[in-house]
Amino acid sequence: MRKGMTLAEILVAAGVILLLGVPMLLGVLDARRRERDGAVVSAARQAQAAVETYRAMTASYPGAAADLPADDAGLAEAFEYRAEPAGCAPDASETCRSYVLRFTLEGRVGTLPGGACEVRPAGGITCVRR
Repeated sequence: MRKGMTLAEILVAAGVILLLGVPMLLGVLDARRRERDGAVVSAARQAQAAVETYRAMTASYPGAAADLPADDAGLAEAFEYRAEPAGCAPDASETCRSYVLRFTLEGRVGTLPGGACEVRPAGGITCVRR
């Protein structure tokens, strides 16, 4: 009797490993995506809180992300902060009455479907899957 494995046995073992390994790898990749997306949503809410705090102190939204304190300014810039109406400034006659923060999610996060997302003052976070 010979010792060792036949080619068929090796192929069966490799197939079993693939059948078990691929779903596990896909699960790990999906968990990492969910973690990234969750961090993005959390940071967007933090940026929104900074903008709302600014409004509570000045009665106007900031005209640009740079009007926020240094730490918050970088965060708002990362989310493409845009004051509305365009060209408004907190110290001018045309105060900033609204804003939008934009970001993209790779997949679903809670009730958010993923895709292109926006944060607005009254509406919270809305996403449109593209």
